Amino acid sequence: MKISARRVFVGAYTIGIFAATPFLPDLIRLASSRWSSGGVSHFVLGVEVSIALLFLVLAAGLLIYGKKRSFLFLISMAGISLLSFILYQFLPNPYEFTHLPEYAVLSMLIIWALDNTKWKTAGLVKVKKIKQAIIKNSYLMSTSIAGVIGTIDEIYQHFLPRRFFTVYDIFLNILGAILGVIIFWGIKR
Repeated sequence: MKISARRVFVGAYTIGIFAATPFLPDLIRLASSRWSSGGVSHFVLGVEVSIALLFLVLAAGLLIYGKKRSFLFLISMAGISLLSFILYQFLPNPYEFTHLPEYAVLSMLIIWALDNTKWKTAGLVKVKKIKQAIIKNSYLMSTSIAGVIGTIDEIYQHFLPRRFFTVYDIFLNILGAILGVIIFWGIKR
C-alpha cells in the first residue's frame, strides 16, 4: 500500500502536536519569566491578529479579482476574526486561543491529504456530482478527524503532569477544525 507524502505530512504534524503537548507549560513559563505575563499574552494576540489579517487580505484580494464566492469567504473570515477577538477577551487563559490555528492547520492538512484524487471530467453530469459529493465528504471527514485528534489530545493531557483535560479545549479544537475547513474552502473556491 502506497502512502502519499501528504498523508505522511499530516501524520508528522499530528505527532508534533502530541510531542509538544507535555512541554507547553514549560514554554509558557519560560516566556513569562523573560517577559511580563501581559507581554506574552499580547504577543499571542498579535500572532493571532496577524493570521486573521492575512486571511482577510487574501479574501479581499479574491473579491477584487472577481473570484466567485469570494464575498462569502470575506464575510466568513471577517466574522471568524471578530469572533476570535471577542473570545480572546473573555478566555480565562488566553493561551488557549492557540487551539484555533493549531487545529485549523490540521484540518486543512487533512483535506489536502484527502484531496489528491485526480478527476477526469469528460462533461458527464454524473461524474461531476460524484466529485462534488466526495469533496463535501472530505470537508466533513477532515473536521471529524481533526476533532477526534483534538479530543484524544485532551484525553492525553489528563495523564500528563501540569496538564488538564477540559471539554472547553475540545470545543476550541473542533472550532479550529471548522475554521480550517472554511479557510480551505474559501481558498480553493
